[in-house]
Amino acid sequence: MVSVWTGARSRDYLLPPMAKAKKATRPERPRSERSFDPQSTRSPALVLGLGGAGALLMGAGFYGQFLRAATAQPLAFLPWLLGAGCVLEGAAVWLGTSGAPRLRVGDAGIGVEKDGPRYIPWYALERLAYREESRSIVAEGKDESGAPFTVTLPVQAYPQGAAWAVREARTRVPAVVSVPEGAVADALESAGAVAPLGPVQVVGRRCATSGKIIAFEPDARVCPRCERVYHKDTMPPACVCGYAFAEDPAPAA
Repeated sequence: MVSVWTGARSRDYLLPPMAKAKKATRPERPRSERSFDPQSTRSPALVLGLGGAGALLMGAGFYGQFLRAATAQPLAFLPWLLGAGCVLEGAAVWLGTSGAPRLRVGDAGIGVEKDGPRYIPWYALERLAYREESRSIVAEGKDESGAPFTVTLPVQAYPQGAAWAVREARTRVPAVVSVPEGAVADALESAGAVAPLGPVQVVGRRCATSGKIIAFEPDARVCPRCERVYHKDTMPPACVCGYAFAEDPAPAA
């Protein structure tokens, strides 16, 4: 209620409450990653040969031991035939599968699933190299907790996983990549299973410039390329990875 003096008398006017100005915010950039299951490094012809031979022996042994027995005397070697087929089939399954963990490549970095996912974030990747003797891509750096961590990706086991790891690293942190051209295949857009990721957890992390702990989420600024975290008061013009924040003036956190 506001009173206004008009000379002879005062009049009361009821003014509407002032609306709070809304802060313009940009929708948060969606994060995602691709997962890759390992392939067997054994010869496909060997696996198929063992599997086919095992299936034939199992079929012949089962027929002779159980189906033929209804009309004729079963032969003494049929149980051994059935057993040999089972052994060959088991060997084919063992050789055709891999015990390597599932690989993850995306905004969170390069990770593997060993008792839960463990990543080397892009900002903590120190070196991505190719080892000719083992035909592997090796990622060296630190995990989310700062502990040293190395991920080895045999190209034969992860043909597209290794290709995507190299492609993403060359885009985000090219200075640490030392992989010759042609060492891996071209990364295909259809490769891997794409899954969304949640937002970057910034509270409790330290500013990459000042070392100050981020206590409130609105105080954080995240590099969209390597996901290095800065405090809004000490954010540099460009990230260590080379990304210029002037290209994306809205807060990334």
